[in-house]
Formats: sequence, structure tokens, C-alpha cells
Amino acid sequence: MEMQTLTIFTSQMKNYCTKAILCFFLVIPLLIMGQKTNEKDIAKLRKLGVSIDTNLRLNYSQSNRIISIWDSVYDIGKKQQINNVLTDYTWEQLLLQEIDWATTSKQNKLTARLQFYLSQVYHSQKLFSKSIPLQEKLLQSKQDLNPNQFQKTLARLEKAYVQTNNLHKALAIRKQRLKMGLTDSFYELYADFELFDLALKEFLAFEKITPTTKMVDQYKHYRIIGNLYFELGKIDSARKYYSIGLNLSNQQLQNSSDNTPKNIHLSGRASLMGSLGRCFLAEGDYPKAIQYLLLDIEQSEDDKLNMIFKMIHLTNAYIANKDVTNAKKFVRRIDQLLKDKEDKRMRLRATEMKSNYFTLINQLDSALYYTKQYNILKEAQNEIIRKNQAILLLINLEAEDRRKDLVITMANLEKERSDKKAQQILLWGSVIVIIMATISLIILTISNTAKSKSKELIEKKNEENELLLKELHHRVKNNLQVIYSLINLQKRRIDSPALHQSLSMVQNRIKTMSLVHQNLHENENFKEVNLEAYVKTITDYLKLLYLNEVKEIAIQLTVDSSIQIIMDRAITIGLLINEIVSNSMKYAFKGRAEGLITIDVQKLHNGYQMSISDNGIGFSSELAHSKSLGLYLIENLVKQLQGRYDLESHHGTTYIIYFNA
Repeated sequence: MEMQTLTIFTSQMKNYCTKAILCFFLVIPLLIMGQKTNEKDIAKLRKLGVSIDTNLRLNYSQSNRIISIWDSVYDIGKKQQINNVLTDYTWEQLLLQEIDWATTSKQNKLTARLQFYLSQVYHSQKLFSKSIPLQEKLLQSKQDLNPNQFQKTLARLEKAYVQTNNLHKALAIRKQRLKMGLTDSFYELYADFELFDLALKEFLAFEKITPTTKMVDQYKHYRIIGNLYFELGKIDSARKYYSIGLNLSNQQLQNSSDNTPKNIHLSGRASLMGSLGRCFLAEGDYPKAIQYLLLDIEQSEDDKLNMIFKMIHLTNAYIANKDVTNAKKFVRRIDQLLKDKEDKRMRLRATEMKSNYFTLINQLDSALYYTKQYNILKEAQNEIIRKNQAILLLINLEAEDRRKDLVITMANLEKERSDKKAQQILLWGSVIVIIMATISLIILTISNTAKSKSKELIEKKNEENELLLKELHHRVKNNLQVIYSLINLQKRRIDSPALHQSLSMVQNRIKTMSLVHQNLHENENFKEVNLEAYVKTITDYLKLLYLNEVKEIAIQLTVDSSIQIIMDRAITIGLLINEIVSNSMKYAFKGRAEGLITIDVQKLHNGYQMSISDNGIGFSSELAHSKSLGLYLIENLVKQLQGRYDLESHHGTTYIIYFNA
């Protein structure tokens, strides 16, 4: 026993010594490299007319010169003048000094501009603990930013919130950007949380290439489509779009009349070749994968994150090809580049790579360590993704509703334009009749004929618009039913009872929205829903869904039959009733065979009062103040109605909701 303990202790000491020596040989070169890099940057700055000492300290404020250098480097989103390229550390030191001087002299606009540049430096390094406070501060003083800086700050802050798993704040910014017309879709959020099908659908629908699209954005367009297909496991489709982008870059490099800087095409070409390298890696063609990935990495000096990402894939290719020498070299380089980076997903990929590397070289203790670390990180990431996917699916349904509302609004606008045109024709006809009445009876007859034709045209247009609206509601109802059925198919493949129940709740909400469109399609009134009939339809559906021969739960309705509600408010009210009644049926009558649920909706002088109650077991005050998804939805649905609600639990549970007409 003592010998075994001594052996383990000796082995551990050897490991510690090996790691200490390795750290020493890694840190010393980094310090030397950092010192040489500073010397190069100082030389560049002095050549560009900046007065600076050997410690990167400015001798006096030179903000105009610093801004001029920055703008020449980052003019169109890529570093253009190689002589002007400085390290992120150098930019940080320069900007921090200039910000301090600008703040002291109370030059608010200059301070904001410099802080905007510094936030970009931190964001590009994924140092979100530094970039997020700075970006939030910039938005608070947005009057000091120009429109372009404000838009970029919003976009980067949204991305930073996603990377730090703060989805609620990211969604708030995305809705603000949608409202401002700065974006059309949610594809980036869907992709970040692995809803790749939705991300691809959104991207193809809303992100189009136009004649004014810059080349750098065209390369990005084809790369994003390829990446989404790659994540879906459709390697052939991914290769197709990567190849389209690659062919475009080759054409532009041969086009002597193109004014775009050459390195934009070279950078785009390299990135697309690296993406094709991922396809070869996935298919097991390791030599070709290595060739393409190396070409990308060579062109990625100004894009460290792409370099790290492609280096991880390259190292995996070397590992799969059993090339220990090159794998070891890139494992060390990746460790150096990942220092201080806060990208958890990139660290997850790197941890998996290290596990594979140590398995290859038969260092099983290290392989086991990194395998455990990978499993811990992966489980934490999966938990975050599962939590946020449910929220994004609901957001997707809301977005679809908004788009359908937009279609209806456009139809109404078209009708208004038609009506105005007809009125103008009628007006001019009347003027002509008054002027020409004394000249000729024939002109009067022609005018009357024109009026008659205009009237027929208006009536025909109205009939067409009514038919269009009716067909629209019918198609929306059918599309919601398709989604309902798709979820049914997915449920059959799922073993998890919790996830099965969550999908059933989503189906209930979809069915509630579908019933509104069914009601509008089956009635002559295309704008308003009779609340009494709609509530009865929902409760009948829920009884059919939840009740059986063992339980007899009665639902008593008292709804004013004269209440008519517009479509979007009817959907919100329906979702509220669905959520509360579903909760009652599932939880209020546990251990009981009978029960009563009452729904009462009455008009008030300035709105409505809706009461939903049951005589079940009630619930505790702790549950009432919890942040469950059900209560979260109820609270937000009431906010959508611009109302308020009271919650009581005495001899059962009662929700009393007040909202405006």
C-alpha cells in the first residue's frame, strides 16, 4: 500500500514538473515576442508622425492623428494598409490615453468616438467583460454617436450578450433593431443556439444579395449559407455555396477594372477555401483538408478569431492523419492565441481537440482530464442552449404573426390607394362635368360612363381584397396546422417526458392562434372575433385534450356575447386562457375526480375584466413569485394587452385580468 501511494505521488510530481517546465518555455517566448511587437508598433507610429516613448506612452494628446490612422486602417471593415496595422494591445494603450485626455477636457463627442473604437478592439478579441460595459455606456450617450456608430454598437452588443448567454438582453436589442429597420430576421440568434433549420430559412428569406452589396459582404453571404448547411450535416450543399463564393473571388481577382482592394478578394478567397477544408475533414480527406486550411490560416493575420477557429480544425486533421509533430506545434499555438479569450464555444472545441491529441500520443491521464473538462463544458453549453431554444421558438411564432400582420396591412394599404385613386378620378370627373356641362351633353354622358366604370372597378377590387383576406386566414390556419403536425412527428422520436410535455404546451399555443384564423375565415367579419364563440372553442379543445373518463372537470363560461375583439388581441387573450386553464387542468385537481373552472368576461366603462378561477388545491406564495415559464408567459401576455392582473389562491386559484378595449 505504501509503495503504491509513493508511486502515485512520484507520478504526480513528474506531471507537475513537466507542466512547470512547459509553462516556462511558453511564457518566456511570449514575453520576448511581445517586446519585439511593441518595438515594431512604436517604429510604425513614429513613421506615421505620432510622438510616443518606448513604453507606448504618448507625449501629448494626438487624437486627430490617432483617429486618422484608425480610419485608414478600418475604412471598409478590413485592414487595408499593411504598414498601418497595429496590435490590439497597442490600440488599447493609445485609445485609453486619448480617452483620459478627452474626458478630462469634457469633449463628449470625441470621448464617445474613441470609446467606440476601443469597444471594437475589445469586441474583436471577444473580451466581453470589457466590451459590454463600454458598449452599454455608449448607448446611454447615443447623442454623441453618429448613426453608423450607433447601429454598429447595437449589433455588437447584441452579439456580446449572446456570447455571454444573456438572451433576454440580446432579444431586446434585436427587437429594437427590427423596429428601426436595421435588420429583417433572427437568423444569427437561431444559429447561435443551434436552431440551424430556422436560421437557414430566415437567412434565405431576408438576407439577399443586391447590385449594391459590397464584395466583402457577398463572400460572407455564401460562407454563412454554407456554414448553416454544414451544421445541418448537408456537406454537399455546404460545398456548393462555398464553391460559388470561391469562384466569385477568383473572377474578381482576374478583373482588372474592379476598384475593391485586392486583399479583400484574397481574404474572402482564403476564408472560403478554409471552409471547404472543413468539408474535406468531415469526409475524411485529411491531406486535402490540411492543404485548404493552411491556405486560409496564412491569410488570417488580421482576423485572429478565424485563425484560431481554422487552426483547431487543422489540428484535428493532423490528429486524424496521425501527424504528431504538426499536431503538437498547433496545439501550443492555439493555447497561446486563446489566452484571455472569453469565447466559451471556441474553448469547448479546443478542449475536445486536446483530448484527441493526448489520446493520439498515449498520454491517457491528460486525455482523461481534457475529456472530463469537455464533458463538463458541453453539458453546461447544452443546458443553456435547451433553455434558450424554447424562448426563441416562441419568438419565432411571434415574428411569423408580425409578418402575417404586415401582409394584411399591405393589403389594406393597397385598398386605400385604390380608393384614393378612385376618389381622385371621381373628383376630376366632377370638375370636368361642371366645366363642360354648358358645352355638350355628350361630354356629360361620357363622364357618367367613366364614373360607372370606376364604381365597378372599386367594387371588383373590394371583392378581390375580401377574397384575398379570407384566403390569407385560411392559409395561415393551414400553416399553423402543419407546424402542429411537425411537432407531433418530433414528439414521437423523443423519450424525455419533460421535453414531450414542453412540446405539447407549444402545440396548445399554436392551436390557440390557429383557432382565431379559423374563426375569421368562417365568418364574414375579417377584422374582429366574437369572444364568446372563440373562448368556447378553446375550452372545448382543452377539455378534449386533458380530460378522460376518470376525471370530470366542468368549465362554466360567462362571456358577454356582444364582445368583439380585433385579431391580434384575440390571439393574446386566447394564449392567456390556454395557459391558465391548462395549468388548472394539469395541476389544480390532483387526487380529485371532480372540479370546476369558471371563465367570466365582462365589459367595464373603459375596458374589460376577465376572471379565470378553479376550486382546486391552489398553490403556495413561493410558487406565485417563482420565474417559471408559465407565469413568465402570463405576465408578458398581460403586458401585451397593456393590462394588469391579480392572482389569488384561496379555495383554489383565481386570475383577475384587467385590460383596455
